[in-house]
Amino acid sequence: MKTCLRTLGARLANSVVIPAAWVSGLATIGFVWGMIEFSSGKLTVEGRQLFLASISIFCLSIWHLIRRKRRAKVLVASINLKEGLSLDDNQLLGFPNPLFFVFDPSNKKLAQCQSATGDYQIQDFTWVTGWQCEWQQIDSKVSGGVLQIVEGAGTSVPADEIRRRFIRFSLVLTVADAGHPLLRFPMSRSAVEGWCARCNVLFKR
Repeated sequence: MKTCLRTLGARLANSVVIPAAWVSGLATIGFVWGMIEFSSGKLTVEGRQLFLASISIFCLSIWHLIRRKRRAKVLVASINLKEGLSLDDNQLLGFPNPLFFVFDPSNKKLAQCQSATGDYQIQDFTWVTGWQCEWQQIDSKVSGGVLQIVEGAGTSVPADEIRRRFIRFSLVLTVADAGHPLLRFPMSRSAVEGWCARCNVLFKR
């Protein structure tokens, strides 16, 4: 029960901290630009309070992420010491989520780590049976703008344009675990493409 609560708490913290870092960072940049452009003397008391609040939130968010990174690296180092492995703490699949994977290409081993509790499991590379990139495709129909000539009718009508977007990218690992055969790691498109390429190298038979 305690383990579940720690994991849930870490996930909730990540879901708040990362967006907070982006928003507060953008707000801080906006305030700094405004003070440089229009001079700080024109800021109201409320504006200065918002500026200080955005800096504080940004610093706390960055501190939290750095602390999580250090904790993950310490956990990986302890696993290497205990198990005699060479897990690469520079490539953490799933971080900053509490559950992440780290790999040892030389020994063909991976560790499934739980940074919230310090627990881990060692698996062979053969435990991963497949990997793929998943995403959600959104097609929207936009009318107007470009005129399309109707053949033989001598009139023109608004052309329909299909706009396609791809969102919610995830790397999906298929593993030899009957209870949880699919493990999803949401991330950006570029990160997914990078990890798919790494998996092709790591798990190449």
